[in-house]
Amino acid sequence: MRFAHAHKTTSYLTMATALCAMASGGGLGPIVTLIAVLGLAGSWFWEAPRVDVARWAWVFTGLAVLSMVWAGFAAVTTGDYLGAGGGFLALVTVARACTRRAARDWQQLYLLSFLMLVAGSVLNADLTYAVCFLAFVISATWTLILFHLRREMEDNFLLKHADPRASERVEIQRILASRRIVDRRFFVGTALVSLGVFVLAGAMFLAIPRIGVGFFFRGKGGLNMVGFSDGVKLGGHGRLKDDATVVMRVEVGDTRLRGRNAPPVYWRGSAFDLYQRGQWTRSKRAPGSQLRIERLTKTRERRYLPWPSRTYDDYGLGALLEASAYQDIWLEPIGADVLFAASSPVAFEVDVPFRGHRPSEERNDEIRLRHDGPLHYRAWSALTAPAPAALAAAPAGPATLPRGYEVYLQLPPEITPRTRALAVEITAGATTDYERANRIRDWLVANLDYSTDMEDPGRQEPIDFFLFTRRAGHCEYFASAFSVLARAAGVPTRNVNGFLGGEWNEYDGYIAVRAGDAHAWNEVYFAGQGWVTYDATPPGVADRLGRGGSGWRAKIRRWFDSLRFQWNKWVIDYDLYQQLELFRSIGRKFSGGARSMKAMASTIKRWFARHAIVLSTVTGVGLLALGAWLWRRRRRWPGAVSERARVRSELALIYDRAARRLARRGYRRDPATTPRELARDLVRRGVDGAPELAELTELYYAAEWGGTASAATLARARALAAAIDAAVARAA
Repeated sequence: MRFAHAHKTTSYLTMATALCAMASGGGLGPIVTLIAVLGLAGSWFWEAPRVDVARWAWVFTGLAVLSMVWAGFAAVTTGDYLGAGGGFLALVTVARACTRRAARDWQQLYLLSFLMLVAGSVLNADLTYAVCFLAFVISATWTLILFHLRREMEDNFLLKHADPRASERVEIQRILASRRIVDRRFFVGTALVSLGVFVLAGAMFLAIPRIGVGFFFRGKGGLNMVGFSDGVKLGGHGRLKDDATVVMRVEVGDTRLRGRNAPPVYWRGSAFDLYQRGQWTRSKRAPGSQLRIERLTKTRERRYLPWPSRTYDDYGLGALLEASAYQDIWLEPIGADVLFAASSPVAFEVDVPFRGHRPSEERNDEIRLRHDGPLHYRAWSALTAPAPAALAAAPAGPATLPRGYEVYLQLPPEITPRTRALAVEITAGATTDYERANRIRDWLVANLDYSTDMEDPGRQEPIDFFLFTRRAGHCEYFASAFSVLARAAGVPTRNVNGFLGGEWNEYDGYIAVRAGDAHAWNEVYFAGQGWVTYDATPPGVADRLGRGGSGWRAKIRRWFDSLRFQWNKWVIDYDLYQQLELFRSIGRKFSGGARSMKAMASTIKRWFARHAIVLSTVTGVGLLALGAWLWRRRRRWPGAVSERARVRSELALIYDRAARRLARRGYRRDPATTPRELARDLVRRGVDGAPELAELTELYYAAEWGGTASAATLARARALAAAIDAAVARAA
């Protein structure tokens, strides 16, 4: 590749990777990204001599000013200062690329590229940033080396005369067009060095003590999912059932939850107590989440949820966690501040919000934590429900409910008489809440169909429409119908929204919960036992996405998702706790390796002790043979192989002869002095033959570093050498 083309290509590759690092996360917006990409591509051809760049410079300067005004206006009106600033960087880079003429223009482009890379670390939290960052490190290494070489060529390759005004450049275009300056070995070698620097930087990132809970500020992104905010209207989950976007990744410690054949898990999130006009909300009368908070450090705490059948007094906090299933959860932003955990959560370990943070209102045994981006936390859950006999023996009736739990029997006046009559009909003859709840669930599963295509009930009450007219619906309708019928039968019930199931990722051993896994179910209260999960949705269709396919496409998709997960885990959400856990695991591996090495050393020592005589004999014979071979080799080749002498050009030989003649006159060149510096010194001192030597030196430089000398150049060099000889002879 020609040198000038190599420099231009690597420079544009650096700018392109920086723009990709900033834009691939979606922080710039499609219009700005399109303008930047097209503008950068067009600037490749917008250069001299094809275009008079100086003539059009004022146009691009004006565009840069307009982009600054636009960025300021967008930042103030939308509040997205990072996105507006990133767009301004992209547009200014395009403007500068279209007006590049001198070395300082390239330097400014490199600075803008670096700023775009830094902005991308905030605007782009996806795995694509890691790929672009690595490409930037390699391309920037190439670019800066080639830029330095080009600037040295343009500044130093001058053919100088005694009169400085007569100095002229040595054919610099020939050098820039040369194919011999950089080749494949240059690109491969510098790329390997860049990879080494990248690996070293990664090791330093993992080793430097963390002071926060992630890498930079995580901005916008994720899904704005229904069903997890302060209220949910019937019909939301049906639109999500085919969406495979991953919203949560969970590493589970319990072996019952691992593997593709494990049973689906209910990931509990929001809970609602008040139903009216087809919508579930959390009322002010709902019991607050009675949390017990254990402060672990100044920035981290553990929140315990009380469950009547698993009290702190019976277990103690430590034993309670040991008896529960552990989960490490990475939650993507879904537009709500609710935290999820498997089945019946008993504890959450989270980072403490900053001071002055207004805590979210937590009711119905929810755990909420406001966050602007991906969130990493830990949870413990009780997977085993109370025994059926204990549930059947639980006392029933309003008198058995804790204070405030009467809200879980509330029914709005718009519930139709035939809906209430249906509840009485289904539960006729049942003597316990356990039997009533089971009958209602079984009736819904057996008599109604599952469907994500819903009709507008119009003015008809939604539950009445679902039970008697449409007789088909998705999970929200089944859960809502169960709550209404159960409450009409006197069974305290609440609605729960969360996720059901998830895809098992065999590469990293975690459950990927998708948006399509969104689900609604119920919790029924039993005195002395607490809340128990009930799901009235037909089991064959509730988990539509399943645990993931076994085909090659599904495996490739899971492999890419595992890469994104590792990126989020070790870069975006890498915090002090993960760092300490990493060091502990390394320490455990080193300890295990040290024990293995110690056992191996003891085994080797015992083996050497049993075979000492044989080993000594073999070692002695081997050393004698080696010594004899070295002695014979030294006698055959007594002299060292000399390095092949460098082949000198004819012009270089002419210069050497002239330099030797001057050296005999006492003008010997010091090893620390260059030929050009020697010639300048002799001209300054007025030595005879010095002007001819200066001109001969420049011809020597041009021939040695600029290519083969022409016949005219050789003739001129011989004439100059003859003049130097004559001057030396006259001086003698």
